[in-house]
Order: sequence, then structure tokens, then C-alpha cells
Amino acid sequence: MSNKKVNISRGEVLHKVAKTSRLSIKEIAEKAGYKYPTFYLHIKKADLPYETLARYGKVLEHDFSDEFPDMIDFTFKDKHIAYGAKKMSYEELEVEKDRWLNKYHQLNEKYQLLSEKYHLLLEEKLGLKEG
Repeated sequence: MSNKKVNISRGEVLHKVAKTSRLSIKEIAEKAGYKYPTFYLHIKKADLPYETLARYGKVLEHDFSDEFPDMIDFTFKDKHIAYGAKKMSYEELEVEKDRWLNKYHQLNEKYQLLSEKYHLLLEEKLGLKEG
């Protein structure tokens, strides 16, 4: 067995992901800011720039850094690209905030109970006492 690094074509991966989308190729290209025929030029490029791939990723709600780990650096540097983000109203944001706040409090309570049980177990099994 050889340890050769296989180069995956970025264009081919884009094409495979685009084919699974509910959007048409024309919609994908236009929402990414390209003309319809440009998409077909992009999928032929093995070394399609990460910036281009990220623009398609935003439209397709797909993070291509799963396939191309090097892209993760680009993804985090480019803050204006939000994968799968949808615009929410103020009321929706308030509901979402409350949902996460409640989840935090529930998990915090569980953590506190587990922590207490853990310390009791340590005291019982090891004879340790906190001082």
C-alpha cells in the first residue's frame, strides 16, 4: 500500500454537491453571484479557488472544508460567509436566545448534580475530603 496523497478535484466535488441540491444549477450559480454558464467552467477546474467554492457553499448550505481541510483557514477568515444562515426577525431571535439560555441552565444544573455526586464518590471511595 502506498501513502500517496490523492488530489480531489474541487470542481468535481462542487458538481456532486450541486447535483444533490433542491436548487437548479442556474439558481445556484446566480445566487453565488455567477452567470449560469460560469458554473460549468468552475466544475471543470480541479484547483477552483477556495473563495469561489465558499460562495457556492453559502448558497448550497455546505461547508466544503469537510472535503478540503485546508479551506477551514479561509472559511474562518472570511466572516461574511455564513453557511446555512437564514435571516431571522427580532422576535425569532428572542425565542432562539431564550431556547439556548434554557438549555444552558438545564445543562448547568445537570453538571452541578454530577459534580456533587463525583465529589461524594471520591470521598467515599478514596477517603478524600475537600478542605
